[in-house]
Amino acid sequence: MRRVFPLLVLWLFFAPSGLPHAVAAQARPSTADLIASYADWVNGRRSDVAMIAVDLDTARRDLGRFDPSSLPVGPRATPSEARETRRRLITAFALELAAIGSKKHAAAAARLVEWACPYVRSHTPMNDFDRAWQLAALAVLEGGVDSQVLHDHLDHVQAMLADEPRVVLARGIAEEQFGAPAEVLTRTETAASLARAREALAREESERMRASERAIARFQEAGAKDESLRAEAALRKGHVLLRMNRYDAALAAWVNVEHMTEDRALIFLVHLFRGLALEGRGRIDEARHSYLTALGISPGAHSATLRLAALAFQHGHGEAPYRPIDALLHDDDPRRDPWWSYYAADWRFWYPRIDSVRAMLREP
Repeated sequence: MRRVFPLLVLWLFFAPSGLPHAVAAQARPSTADLIASYADWVNGRRSDVAMIAVDLDTARRDLGRFDPSSLPVGPRATPSEARETRRRLITAFALELAAIGSKKHAAAAARLVEWACPYVRSHTPMNDFDRAWQLAALAVLEGGVDSQVLHDHLDHVQAMLADEPRVVLARGIAEEQFGAPAEVLTRTETAASLARAREALAREESERMRASERAIARFQEAGAKDESLRAEAALRKGHVLLRMNRYDAALAAWVNVEHMTEDRALIFLVHLFRGLALEGRGRIDEARHSYLTALGISPGAHSATLRLAALAFQHGHGEAPYRPIDALLHDDDPRRDPWWSYYAADWRFWYPRIDSVRAMLREP
């Protein structure tokens, strides 16, 4: 059952670190007061800000009725500067709300992002704020793991960000998300509708295969187009091939990937995925070594720990399967495992990206 809270009001306090904390509140301030408080926080005039979290569709309707001219701006601002300041504040505020609610209400968060997106796209010529906002929006939408939502947004921004490397890569991510496993989708409110859609597509397995082939082509294109994308594009291309049981092709895609990047999450994942492909080819000792190498990057990660335990169990290593499982049960921190955020893609960049947006809201 979809969980929405149209009457429940929460205060979300942003400390200077930008991390939200929620406590119950008794009254809901006006939208104008909330945005003004947000502006004061961004500009260092207060130490925290109370961001309200209600049903995100309600928040979107409130913003649609809001008069931006009621927002105060600096006394020296020209009319055009005042309009730009207000546009930035409202669209950034909407994005912050969407990110807060995206974990449990991904579809509503996407609708809020798409409400703000035309205000960003309509500004010409595109400026640094518009680019930073779109990259932060991409992090929110990819974090929702909804292939169709991501496709739709990319269609909207293609003209303005055609050469942005992460947008190029996102085309492949959208195709890859179509095949995300059920355990990934169940954390979003779109899971039920996607599950129904997939049941309808069960008779058309070829559509899933076509999405995989499109993903491979997109990742190939992204890696060839921009040096900064080579490692992640190769990792994701190989992962799609792995899911298609094309183990040799996957292994070929990952040759030297760990030497192409300093991103420890990507390095961990290439060793994890390589281990899975080696298992598929029956090369058990090499698979075990690959999982151990992954754990050297991120000790205690669930995925590699469980694969090592499974190998030990399957191949008769006495008590060996139980020791890593016992250790995992006593120290169970999912943040150590990049696998949990793999399908959410750019969501891991949310904080640096929203920091860039906030920096461009600050008054001179």
